[in-house]
Amino acid sequence: MARIIIAGGGVAGLEALLALRAHLGNRAEIELLEAGAALPQRQHTVAEPFGAEPAPDIDIAAIAADHDADVRPDQLASVDPEARRVRTVRGDTLEYDALLVAVGAVPDVAIPGALTFTGSREVAAFGGLLEDLEAGRIERVAFAVPASVTWTLPLYELAFMAGEYARARDLQVGLILVTPERTPLEAFGPRIGSQIWSLLAERGIVMRASSVPLRAGAGGLVVAHGQTVQAQRTVSLPRLVGPWFSGLPHDAQGFIVTDQYGAVPGVDAVWAAGDATAFPIKQGGIAAQQADAAAASLAAFLGADVEPEPFRPLLRGMLLDPRGNVFLDARRGDAPRTPLWWPPTKVAAQYLSRYLTPGTPALQPEPEELDVGELLLNLADRHAALGEDALALRCYRAAKQVRAGAQSDG
Repeated sequence: MARIIIAGGGVAGLEALLALRAHLGNRAEIELLEAGAALPQRQHTVAEPFGAEPAPDIDIAAIAADHDADVRPDQLASVDPEARRVRTVRGDTLEYDALLVAVGAVPDVAIPGALTFTGSREVAAFGGLLEDLEAGRIERVAFAVPASVTWTLPLYELAFMAGEYARARDLQVGLILVTPERTPLEAFGPRIGSQIWSLLAERGIVMRASSVPLRAGAGGLVVAHGQTVQAQRTVSLPRLVGPWFSGLPHDAQGFIVTDQYGAVPGVDAVWAAGDATAFPIKQGGIAAQQADAAAASLAAFLGADVEPEPFRPLLRGMLLDPRGNVFLDARRGDAPRTPLWWPPTKVAAQYLSRYLTPGTPALQPEPEELDVGELLLNLADRHAALGEDALALRCYRAAKQVRAGAQSDG
């Protein structure tokens, strides 16, 4: 019986597990390498400083048991593709017939001096910022998008919630969103961006576009080629770096290079999905789509009767807003408050969604025409203009890959 190792129990790893069982049934042994017992729903932590209850963690062992997979509480350390073996952090050597790497990326500080919001660890610190606003100890806060970040939605959510927090308490504060983007949430296109701009204005949040934040300090937020933005506190997102695995090809930032089916070029029987890959947009729904493509390709490699399809990114996101969540789909030109997919989870995944919203079957919308390659090229141009050459190159390569996949379908 074939032996599959999935390294990583995040969104991509769990989605891959479910997809592989759907394709292979019980014709393979699957072992999940994951040191944590649960998958935290980090995408909801932006609401916790404002009083929201933490979203329940996802029980990794329970999902594995449901799908006849073993969980090894360990992590991937290195890969020997010629011998088809992996080395774990604890020192074990494991053999595989197929390997799927879904370990995620590593967060790092992008703007020195800013509060870098990565999830639950920063909830208390952001709560302290809100207390300082209410007590009048600070009056101006900047929300700064790093030049190296493509998925900017969490920072917009923090800004929206802070604006509503101030309005509900009648606080006279200044909130400013500083971003290299030319329009808000630029990855979704200009039409949705214009609507988000209007929503920001409704909250009294000033938008400073095409501005590259560099560092924050007592004098405010320093912006490239411009005046310092007056702000007593700055909130930012982390930049992400790749896992840098020995034995696997990677780019200059340590991200694993894959083809349009999720396979690692030049390496037999290895696939990768999620934030660990070189695809520039790091988002849960995208990670799940990558995992679906990789799982189908892997299953076909092991002899399953499945026709692999190339990864065709469908960018969707739910913006948490106290006045009603906003649903974003890059194929559309509007941003409605009614769900565009079901269940209306933050991470829309073909298989995993039913675990994110128990008891509700996942229903995927019919695909519509969209030139995702054009959106990626726009991101590439913007990052190249900012001097983020490595990220621009990843965007260019992703655009080429996406368009090649679309042409192969035609």
